[in-house]
Amino acid sequence: MCRGCTGLTDSILANVVCSGSFPRLQRLSLKNCRKLTGKGIAALANLPQLRALDVGGCFNVQASDVVSLVQSHPATKNGTLTEIYASGLGWTDVALEELINAAAGHLKGLGVGFSPYISGPGLILALTKVAKTLDRLAVPFVPAVDDAIASALGKAVPKLAVLDMRGGGPPLQVDLPLGHLFVLGRYSGISNNSLAGDAETTRCICTLTCVLDGGGVGGGIRR
Repeated sequence: MCRGCTGLTDSILANVVCSGSFPRLQRLSLKNCRKLTGKGIAALANLPQLRALDVGGCFNVQASDVVSLVQSHPATKNGTLTEIYASGLGWTDVALEELINAAAGHLKGLGVGFSPYISGPGLILALTKVAKTLDRLAVPFVPAVDDAIASALGKAVPKLAVLDMRGGGPPLQVDLPLGHLFVLGRYSGISNNSLAGDAETTRCICTLTCVLDGGGVGGGIRR
């Protein structure tokens, strides 16, 4: 894990981390390593056992760099690169679809938050392609995640177990999949009162954990 390492450069990543010294490395967080660029991300193709990658907040990395890596990575071809977290990289509907197309069939965790250019329909269309495998989704501060999209989300991705929807549009009623679900709902408009007052939510509260900021104004989560 190199999370938040302000001194981590493309050269260090390529010549130290990806040089063959860590052939069994499976999980790597480069979150907020802001000196990294697409050149350093490309070097991650030399980590053949990589299963989970977090490059969120790497300001000098583009969504297209992540797409190119996933498309060419040997773990993608083997179906073992299952988690990709890349929030804040300027995702668009086109880039998201390209990423999903490359990882479809084995993607279990996805993070594309802080993305004002992703549309609601584009998000739902892409996620339906990984509906059979995706169980962790982070879309915090994506303005397109409003009431209608949040409801469609629950239907489109029935295996969800963890959902980060902080700062949504706000979602007032969300049709969520059956089974236990952990929701990060801060600043989303979901309120404690709505959780306590919704009869259907109360009936299923044993399978739902929702973390709020305590001051939301939304209408609730519907199970």
